[in-house]
Amino acid sequence: MMDLVIRGDLVTPAGVVDTGWAGVVDGVISATGSNDPPPGRQTVDHRGKLVFPGVVDGQTHAGSIAGFDGLEDLTRSAAAGGVTTIVDMPFDEPDPVWSRDLLDAKIVTANRVAHVDVALYGSVKKVVETDEIARLAEGGVCAFKMSTYESNPHRFPRIPHDQMARAFAAIADTGLTVAVHNEDQEVVDHAISVFRDEGHRDARLHHPSRPPLAELLANAVILELGAATGARAHIVHSSLARGFDMARQYRDQGYQATAETCIHYLAFTEADVLAMGARGKVNPPIRPDEKEAIWLRVAAGEAAFVSSDHCSWPIERKPDDDIFAAAPGAPGVECLLVVMLSEAEKRGHGPGLVASMLCEGPARHFGLWPAKGAIREGADADFAVVERGGYHHDDATLHCQMAPWTPYHGMELSGRVCEVWLRGQRVFDGRNVLSRPGDGVFVRPV
Repeated sequence: MMDLVIRGDLVTPAGVVDTGWAGVVDGVISATGSNDPPPGRQTVDHRGKLVFPGVVDGQTHAGSIAGFDGLEDLTRSAAAGGVTTIVDMPFDEPDPVWSRDLLDAKIVTANRVAHVDVALYGSVKKVVETDEIARLAEGGVCAFKMSTYESNPHRFPRIPHDQMARAFAAIADTGLTVAVHNEDQEVVDHAISVFRDEGHRDARLHHPSRPPLAELLANAVILELGAATGARAHIVHSSLARGFDMARQYRDQGYQATAETCIHYLAFTEADVLAMGARGKVNPPIRPDEKEAIWLRVAAGEAAFVSSDHCSWPIERKPDDDIFAAAPGAPGVECLLVVMLSEAEKRGHGPGLVASMLCEGPARHFGLWPAKGAIREGADADFAVVERGGYHHDDATLHCQMAPWTPYHGMELSGRVCEVWLRGQRVFDGRNVLSRPGDGVFVRPV
């Protein structure tokens, strides 16, 4: 007999299995089917609702303010949004995860405080230590992250091109992805300097201060370094449709090149940012006329996956009187699934595309497949159940205590997350997070 049987419309990248079921034994999916399910010690009936695989959010920043302990707050919010695995970035306060000792400490914290499962990025120092790259890979990181733009010389440094080449070559030997923040330092710094000197600091200048040229120049560096070293080069957040075209051109030449986008680039235009002010500041910026072009690339399978790029900045870090002083980034992990589904359906795309971009795509990219990202035999019993209907997102319902706001407040949605399961355990009931710190665990590439 199964421990648990979940009934509902099972979502796969290929489409929806109406009146399907998934049977669970010891936290793992043991069988799936349609129509009449086998008996289970517990049967949960969600017929008429969408049952997604647990979402894998491929880009979160839990430690930008609170350090490793930020994982507790972020993963609680993730559980309420149907995200059962986060892939957390390495740029933590006070030190990036660029050594095995720091990685081991973050793993200990994740196993102690996380509400959902946690995979981790590693990083590198400005003077690259190739032995440390190997040790981080052995320790279980699923990817490496660095930047072409320096927002903080210690916590978020720009890696010089010669050192990036050394890092790319060493990471190529591990088989893991090299993901890079894609903005050119000189172009951005010059533009900001000009606007500041002229006394202009309002939100309308965020896009022109970080122009498409800055992003495309950085993309070229990232992709060419991958081609030169054999590494899996990845553009972390493409705000431009051309970013996906560039990655495809390199793939067509036989190189390993990918790009992701973030949910805010699929949900907003620059006009929305102007209405929101500093709340809508992200780097790279949300562009004037790119949203629909990016959707075309996503629908065509050109994106590796879609992420939230969640960062728990308190609203006090978003002053409207100086866009250049406002912290870049926004909370969003709790909204990722429902916003992606709602925006996809507005454009005639079915839930299968959402499962591809939020579940299977990131799980495969980070080596977490087949345990994560699908409702299939042998996978972890992670489910996100969505109830259809007309809803509006209300920030008052958020479970993120560090940053109880999002840019999605008031957005019209076509569904809501009504139940979430992690390895066969109910972690969200539609109103309350039921998991406890430590119910989530560190997961490493298969």
